[in-house]
Amino acid sequence: MIQDQATTYSSIYMHFPFCESKCHYCDFYSIGREKTAEGDASTFEKAIIQEIRLRGESGAFAPILDTIFLGGGTPSITPPDSMARIFAELFKYTSLKANDETEWTMEANPSSIELSQFKKYRALGINRVSMGVQSLKNEHLAILGRVHDESHALQALNTVFDAGFTNVSTDLLCGVPGQTLDDLRAHMEKLMSFPITHLSIYLLTLAPHHKMFKDLPNEEEQLKHLLLIDEFMRTHGFRHYEISNFARNNLRAKHNLVYWQNGSYLSFGPSAHSFSASARTRFKNFSSLHQYARTLIDEQKLPVEWEESLTSDQRELEKWMLAIRLDEGFPSTWLATDAQKKKAEMLQKEGLLEIHPSSVGMLRATPRGFALSDAIVKTIT
Repeated sequence: MIQDQATTYSSIYMHFPFCESKCHYCDFYSIGREKTAEGDASTFEKAIIQEIRLRGESGAFAPILDTIFLGGGTPSITPPDSMARIFAELFKYTSLKANDETEWTMEANPSSIELSQFKKYRALGINRVSMGVQSLKNEHLAILGRVHDESHALQALNTVFDAGFTNVSTDLLCGVPGQTLDDLRAHMEKLMSFPITHLSIYLLTLAPHHKMFKDLPNEEEQLKHLLLIDEFMRTHGFRHYEISNFARNNLRAKHNLVYWQNGSYLSFGPSAHSFSASARTRFKNFSSLHQYARTLIDEQKLPVEWEESLTSDQRELEKWMLAIRLDEGFPSTWLATDAQKKKAEMLQKEGLLEIHPSSVGMLRATPRGFALSDAIVKTIT
């Protein structure tokens, strides 16, 4: 094992693999209801509790957690009593900050949101919901294979707020086949009628062999989508703090910032990735519920499929990739060679980089640069 046994983690991710239906564009490990066997849910619960126990007994948790993130899959189809048992094990080894200071996020889909369930999640301690709206046009939802429609999405948002959540994020997709700028504007206007604190908008990406790949808008149209979103959200008081993310009242996604700022995080569940910043190592669990559970329950071992120590070249590349993602940018002292300085000047002339307006000695990507971040990283490294 090359993991740093001295690392203690204050940010926790848990992967709940079950969902109502596997979306055809989703690359995350998940199991649709049609492929879920009887007993899978109880097996998962038993296995993840065992994984928490093994990590806890080795001293992996910091005394107090900064963030918890429940992703998937669709965590919100897990019954609250099952979730309570899982977290009872976690809290044997660590605790939460007072007054909701620990950001505890749960992903949810509109079709899985029910008032009494969400009141129980809130009572458990979950204080932030990230809801996968994806679109507010039924035609596009059908193309994407989503199991909800527009009315379900809007009603689900009402339900989340009625359940007592005030820190609510929603996801949208842009670059969907047939989607227009007017469609995107209408989606965002409808979401602005709710007191959401955060919006994530992702460009739909598909593998070349995917049946819909040929129908995706071209790069010029995709850029128009991204720039419209930036302008609209800034106009409505949101900070474009990361390539795909906008926050109001500085309620940025603290857990995701741990990833983007190269911090340590410990993950649980099948396919989950972890990272130790002090040891500069990354490790991943098995991407199979049954192999994950068998390793934990039958073999009484951690279900790590692989682990790696990052090379200096990997660390340098990731440093740039992560910095370009954020509006905080990077210090000009990172431009260590004359060639890098000339490339940065060229990127400024092309409108992809700019001098940071409020941080001395810093450069950052422009809105156009956010959309073309891969090109910036490729040019400057």
